[in-house]
Amino acid sequence: PSPGPSHSQSASTRTKSKPPAYPMGITAGAEDVKYQAKYKELKRKVKDIEADNDKLHFKVLNAKRNIQRMKLERAILYERLGQISPSPAP
Repeated sequence: PSPGPSHSQSASTRTKSKPPAYPMGITAGAEDVKYQAKYKELKRKVKDIEADNDKLHFKVLNAKRNIQRMKLERAILYERLGQISPSPAP
């Protein structure tokens, strides 16, 4: 049996880089620019939507807080009404 390839030979074949699957040309560069512009636009839109979402989130939190406060006030008022003795009817 013949010995297999040495480690140095197999390592050198692994380090060779393959040529690109498609040549970089003017159209490929234009495509990159187009995709970069689209990426930036989408990233800006995401940022805007996240900012709007944060604003709405705080509005919802404030509304929930106000509802809780109103429920507490209502309970206190009902309690006060229950403590007042009814006036006699004429």
